[in-house]
Parts: sequence; structure tokens; C-alpha cells
Amino acid sequence: MKLTSQIALGILTSCIISCSFMREVDIYEPSKSISAFEKFPYKTLFTNSEENALWGIKNNKCKEISFDTTNNFIGKNHLHIKWDASKCNYIAMGLKWGNYKAKDLRPIIETTAIELRVRIDSGILSNVPMFFVLVDYRGNQCRAKINYLDLEGGKIDSKWRRIRIPLQSFNYKKRSVNMGNIKELRLEFQRKGELHIDNIIIVPHNHNYKKTKDTFTKVFDKHPIQIGFGKEYWWGINEKYSSSLKFGNAFENESVIVDLDLSEKKPWNIFGFSPYKWMRTDLSSIYKTSALTFKLKATELPKIQAFLFAYTGKKRRLQKTLNKSNFINKGNNIYEAYIPLKSLIDYSEFRWDELKEIRFKILEGNQFEIGDFQIIEFRGNPQKPTEWKGL
Repeated sequence: MKLTSQIALGILTSCIISCSFMREVDIYEPSKSISAFEKFPYKTLFTNSEENALWGIKNNKCKEISFDTTNNFIGKNHLHIKWDASKCNYIAMGLKWGNYKAKDLRPIIETTAIELRVRIDSGILSNVPMFFVLVDYRGNQCRAKINYLDLEGGKIDSKWRRIRIPLQSFNYKKRSVNMGNIKELRLEFQRKGELHIDNIIIVPHNHNYKKTKDTFTKVFDKHPIQIGFGKEYWWGINEKYSSSLKFGNAFENESVIVDLDLSEKKPWNIFGFSPYKWMRTDLSSIYKTSALTFKLKATELPKIQAFLFAYTGKKRRLQKTLNKSNFINKGNNIYEAYIPLKSLIDYSEFRWDELKEIRFKILEGNQFEIGDFQIIEFRGNPQKPTEWKGL
């Protein structure tokens, strides 16, 4: 009996000790978190005409739309559209996204983009006059357009290029669009053009520039201003696709070596940059006493066309073809160029608080270097830019 009691006591002690070292074990596998993008059911807008319905595809004098079956990016066919807005006031087509079911985009606004593939039959484009329009069930509309940062390779050519339109780039707050009750996506076309379009889908995307009062506008109120700082804020310069333009080092700040291949039918001859990190640049308090200046290293002066673009406003583009009066010969093949902002036609109608981009097109001349771009003080005669004594 005594032996039996000792055995029982030993077993009980072992159980107590063992229990003290036991840990809880989940019976079920922990559930994986599902992202808002994964939950969103309407990720496909267009892959081919048989699976995705569209409206506004009837041909007329303004537009010609077909479903091309050759050289598709995906599926059995793709959209091919030609348009000429000079013949009509409005050119658009729409995608019956999700068969017009209401779509709640609010959970994915910050983390996704509309992605599509585009190409042209020949040549190279840096931009296309088309807009993307989201429409809610009250009829309110918000718009967005192609940003160079979201255009693969910085150009559109005969290869299928990826374009992304971040959802947060749509001006839905300004237009009071209910992003929780979206009906459809429309494509609007301006001016004149031709484009192949395929594989319009929703994809995950990190957008680096948020439209907030604190971060989306850079205000300048004194001179000088170095502009175009940072190669990541330029477009049109990519040696992978063209050796006509590449970054140089002849000047203190960013510069471009121009070496156009005149044997090409249409050599790539255009580039541009954001004045400040693709933010809205505000020069409204100083533009009347400012000039755009840059330097050239050349054996002879090239013929250059300069453009300024604004994010908004009735007059969104200013341009000027430079002549000899815009240059000062500093010797040793170095020239300085001066473009008073008041010398630009219709400068007073331009939104100087919404400056987006400065662009240059090479009209003549095939070998030189251009760089060291700045906005400087200028108080002379705009029509005689190099004669001001303050230079």
C-alpha cells in the first residue's frame, strides 16, 4: 500500500511539473490580412471587346474607333482610335466598368492606379492630348491626365508602353465627386491624334506626390532660383531608347548633351524638367521681374524653342523661339541665354502660381551642350533681354 501511494504521488508530481511547462497552441491557422486592393472586385476595365463593354464607339466625322486584332498586348483585340477635335466640340468614349455597378474607390485611392498600355504606329510622342474622367452616380466628374513620371520610358512609340494614372491624381475633392459611388471611366480626346490602347486595369501603386497644401506647392519669392535640380525630375532623356540626348557635366548644375543623328528621319529632339520636384511652382510674386536663363557650349548657336506649362488655367502653355537677341557670347564657345518672362506672348494670362514644366525643342543645330538653368532677376526691356545693365 505504501509503495502504491509513492507511485501515485510520483505520477501526480510529474503531471504538475509538465503542466507548468505547457504552452497554449492555436487550433486554427491565423487568418491572413486581405488588402483593400485584393478585396476590390472590379480590377479589369478592358482587355478585349468581347469581355468588356464600351460606349461611344460609333464612328463619325470626329473619331474613328476600331478593334484591331494585330499586335495586341493581351487578349483577342485592342482599341485603335483616330480623332480630330477641330471637327467637334467633344470627343469621348466610355468603359462600362463592372457593368455600371457602383464602385467604392475610397479604400484604394492612396494605393492604386489605373494602368493601361499604349502605342502608336510610328514616330515618338512625349504626350497625348487625352484625359481620364471618373463619373459618379450624381453626374459629377473629376479628371486626370498622363504625368511624365508615370509614362514608361518617358515617351510613346511603336512599342507597348505602360501608363499609370494614380487614383489620387484625380481632382475629386475639388469637383465634389463621390469616390464611394463611381459609375464609369471615360476617355476624352483633344486636338488631333491616333493611339492604340490595351489592357486597362487597376494595379497597386505608390504615388510619391500627394496633393496637400503643405507639400504640393513650392513658393519662390526671391532670386536667383536654381531649377531642374535632380535628374529624376527630367523627362525625354533616356539613353536606353535614344542617344540623341544625354546628361552632361560641362556646367555646375544639370546639363544636356545634344547630339542629334541627322540620318534619322525624326531624331528625338525634345526634353523637359520640373522646376521643382513636380510640385506646383509659384512665381506669382516675382514673375514680372524675372527671366529664365541657361548656358550653352557650342561652336555655333542652335535654334531652340522654349515652352512653359501650367497645371491649370485657360492659358496653360507659353512658348518662344529664341533668336540672337536672347544670347550673350561669353567667349570660348560659351553662350548665356536670357528669356524675360514678360517677353512671352500672353504671359499675363498664364497661371504663374501653377507652373508645372519647362520644355525645350531643338529646331536646328545638332551638337552642343545646354544647362545651368535658373530664374534670375530681370528689370530691363523684355524685347532687348541682353541689354539690361543688371546682367
